[in-house]
Amino acid sequence: MLQKLSMTAVAILAMSSLAFAGGAQVATGQVTAVSGNTLTVSDADGQVQSYEVTASTRVVAEGAAHKAARLSSVGKKTTLDEFVREHQRVTVSYSEKDGTRFVEKLRVH
Repeated sequence: MLQKLSMTAVAILAMSSLAFAGGAQVATGQVTAVSGNTLTVSDADGQVQSYEVTASTRVVAEGAAHKAARLSSVGKKTTLDEFVREHQRVTVSYSEKDGTRFVEKLRVH
């Protein structure tokens, strides 16, 4: 019984390690630029990073759902600069592939 329990614990730890390794990374800072699908953010240490926003990026901001619905109802395409502006604080959950950081979730504070 103890051996079975130990093997289960090892399996759970192994799976959680794999999930963590492939999970999103998180950065917080102030927006320094918004251009097209690119968001540039400066962190607390002054390091500036760029992130690419894709069609699958989830943006969380006050009033964003209503604004997106309103724009859609008049046939207007939503763009990144509709929801985030320079000097706003953001939290970016992202994944990195081939040196490019792709935003999975963007929270505007």
